[in-house]
Amino acid sequence: MTMEQAPITVLGLGGAGCRAVGALEKLAPGRLRLLAVDTDRAALENCPIPEANRLLAAADWRGGRGCGGNVLDGQRALARERSALESLLTGTPLLRVGGGLGGGTASGGAGIVLSVCRKLDLPTLFLLTLPFTLEGHSKRRVAEETLRNELLEMADAVLTLPNDLLFSVLPGTTPLSEAFALADREIAGTALALTAVLRQGNLLAVNFTDLVAVLRRRKSFCSLGVGIAASGEAADGTGRCQLALERMLQSPLLGGVDKLTGADAVIFSLIGGDSLALGETRQVLEQAGTFVRPEAKLFAGASTESGFGENVQLCALTIKFDAAEEVESTLAGGPVRKNRPARKAAAPAVEVEQLKFALDTLSKGMMDKTTPVIWNGEDLDFPTFQRRNVMIDTGKTVSASELKKQS
Repeated sequence: MTMEQAPITVLGLGGAGCRAVGALEKLAPGRLRLLAVDTDRAALENCPIPEANRLLAAADWRGGRGCGGNVLDGQRALARERSALESLLTGTPLLRVGGGLGGGTASGGAGIVLSVCRKLDLPTLFLLTLPFTLEGHSKRRVAEETLRNELLEMADAVLTLPNDLLFSVLPGTTPLSEAFALADREIAGTALALTAVLRQGNLLAVNFTDLVAVLRRRKSFCSLGVGIAASGEAADGTGRCQLALERMLQSPLLGGVDKLTGADAVIFSLIGGDSLALGETRQVLEQAGTFVRPEAKLFAGASTESGFGENVQLCALTIKFDAAEEVESTLAGGPVRKNRPARKAAAPAVEVEQLKFALDTLSKGMMDKTTPVIWNGEDLDFPTFQRRNVMIDTGKTVSASELKKQS
């Protein structure tokens, strides 16, 4: 089944993943195949997608109560649903998995989902959020261990978005619920942009293999910006694509233009209705590309969606690799040899006396006159080392004269 014949699937894993899928359904109803998997019944029921596309993991065991942040419970819950996951994912050309690391269901279940995808030979892209610093070291450690032990070595591509971006760009007076709703909308817009830019048979598509070559087995941190505009919306006559670019650059989760200029890789995606023209597409993507340094890897794509009408959406996903955690390759595609720490100078030799066995020459004493026990010509009343004149090597150099004395 080709990408033209079946829609790309987006799977929301855990509470944060379900919220993002719900926001995506509101942003682009019916354009993608959306799935939601969670152990929390309430969170799953609040996700506005068809019930057939929702999976309550381990309902007979967890009872819909969630995992309470327990990673092992999340892993066991999703392991019980392997056959159900296979049924849900069979036939999709590409899967995009979203969720928040650091909790139970997403952190514990990500590896299970990945193993099912590998069994189905299903190309998979993970877009995951990292915990807030205020949530403590334990959640951060869980997220890091999930990335290192479950995903980076086996997944096609993994992108991580730090939740702390919310605090770095939004005013301190922003209501918490509003901040999370904004994050869900931005992530939903990015998910839509990623799936659109990877879908074949449209204006400009990014080759998923090329994207994997850059991201595979490399730890990265991302920021994202989304700008939406409509024809005639700007009072000064600015074109809709130009206005979308300006709004994208001011997007809260992008973190400023510096994120673009300092990125190791950038993905630009432009989505518009049937009226999206070649000229404005070329102009806005070229202008957006001027913010990216020449040595960075740049992916750019454009797609049309009839449901967009006169609106356009420009999305930027910036990728910065963690040099300390780099796993496999550079942007050029060559292998990376990790710098080994310099060897410490050898410690000065210490005089150590080698232990010796207490092998003393024995005599029969008062039993000397008794009948000896002879076997193969040897007197078994004497120990083997004595019968065969065995000498113990203590590791010390022995002179020829000493050898003569010992013999």
